[in-house]
Amino acid sequence: MNFIKQTTPAIALNAPVMRTVLVPGTYEEAPHLAYDAEVQYVRKDPQVRMILCSQLDHVEPGSHVMLTYHMGLRCYQHDHHVSVSTDDNCVGGFYYTNGTPA
Repeated sequence: MNFIKQTTPAIALNAPVMRTVLVPGTYEEAPHLAYDAEVQYVRKDPQVRMILCSQLDHVEPGSHVMLTYHMGLRCYQHDHHVSVSTDDNCVGGFYYTNGTPA
């Protein structure tokens, strides 16, 4: 069965930092990488929300990002289907298929 996740556009307001997140099922605190973003809703005014992300997600303040809703943690997360490779999140650099540096 294929599930389609609805993505929501947002504008990142700051860079990701470690934050404490409350896990709904166990009510335990867990550290997680997150940033603030202004979510651009379709039928209501934009609101600032905390967005979960990983170390591989490239987030710059002021950039447009896509979000999905994390049902387990009951909050938004950075869409993992769209990622941008940069020198910050890639080890070894970029190379063309013939081996020359990009």
